[in-house]
Amino acid sequence: MRLSSAIIISNTEIRPGLRLLELHSPHLAQAARPGQYCMVRCCDPLASDPLLRRPFFIHATRPSRQECSLLVAARGRGSSWLAAQPARAALDILGPLGHGWEVPPHARNLLLIGDGALIPSLTLLAQTAIEQELAVTLLCRFASDADIYPPALLSPEIEYQVITPDSSARPLEELVGGYLAWADAVYCSVSLETAQTLYQRYERLRQKHIAQCLLTRPFACAAGVCLTCAIDTHTGTHTGSKLVCRDGPVFALGEIV
Repeated sequence: MRLSSAIIISNTEIRPGLRLLELHSPHLAQAARPGQYCMVRCCDPLASDPLLRRPFFIHATRPSRQECSLLVAARGRGSSWLAAQPARAALDILGPLGHGWEVPPHARNLLLIGDGALIPSLTLLAQTAIEQELAVTLLCRFASDADIYPPALLSPEIEYQVITPDSSARPLEELVGGYLAWADAVYCSVSLETAQTLYQRYERLRQKHIAQCLLTRPFACAAGVCLTCAIDTHTGTHTGSKLVCRDGPVFALGEIV
């Protein structure tokens, strides 16, 4: 964990309320791993409101250019302030933080499953996998057509399937079944309820070392001090408490459901 400064290179509107911030940040660009996040101070340097930092997943990296990016949805005071920052503005960032996605050495086919708001947690994994010449399928569910993550931000080598209430596609839970025999590893960035449904429905997801799942909780300190993100986990016959901010946000699927 390291405190560093990042300079905004560009701030691009993806759609109303959603911005892509390209940053010059040598440390984040080199150190960030898929599924990790950072905590951004979202107020002017001389201000203290909002007091708490806001968490954002590392959306993409370009280590050779010392650049990375954040996808920022303007929802509250902190994220709205960040979304409005212009090019050349400096950001105070703590990170990268947490335990991210792991790709087993034998894996060649990766199945990524996402709910729309959580797709920034999967994009760096998809980018890294394609760079390693792995096959990637991304199944993502969105609340509406207006919320769809733009395909242009993904590598054309990724098979990208979108599910919305307006589409004729089968429900996400059904689509997953058609890919499980093909997938060597499965990455779930979905609600806990959806993760539980998938775990109960498909035996393959109950096998060891196949599926991982991301959990989100409000992160107040991101250092494991406040204990507000504690969860119960299960490994075999052992049950214990872990912290999402430090031990996660990525866990083995069977460990949390």
